[in-house]
Amino acid sequence: MKRMNLKQLLLCANLAVLGIVAKPLFSPLFNFITDFVRIPGGSMTAGVSMLFLVCGAALVHKPCTALLIGFLQGVLALSTGISAVAGALVLITYSLPGISIDAIMMLGQRIPLKERMILAGSLGVLTGSAATNLLYFHLALIPFLLFYIFGILSGGIGGYLAWRIMQRIPEHYRKEFGQ
Repeated sequence: MKRMNLKQLLLCANLAVLGIVAKPLFSPLFNFITDFVRIPGGSMTAGVSMLFLVCGAALVHKPCTALLIGFLQGVLALSTGISAVAGALVLITYSLPGISIDAIMMLGQRIPLKERMILAGSLGVLTGSAATNLLYFHLALIPFLLFYIFGILSGGIGGYLAWRIMQRIPEHYRKEFGQ
């Protein structure tokens, strides 16, 4: 398979930036919900970030696209101090969801695109939530389960929104990025 061209790399970089910029915009709303049930708010805001990884993987059609976008988001989060609590571990927690998303998106035509994107978003957040819980949250059983349930739902919604965005992009642009 060919390497990514400049246009695809720029798309990945832009999607990474959009994911980092969008996350804090939605955090207050999601934190209101998650504070009520006493779980970390990142489980829901992660669905917003996954939207951009899923969209990139669907547009570019190359292995490791979501991984690249997630890694770039981790670098941005680390360099801007967004995830100051996690430190360098943020590179892991932002990159691992990309691996999950790429694996789902590479299933091809066996699963329709809409379902793949929803599943990829859910699995991406689940992977990221598992990594953050293992690395630094260490939640008790009930908050742990709520953390994952909210994460899976937000990831599925993020995947669905990514699919809706894809439907709005004209076919000739989608083909141009997927070269």
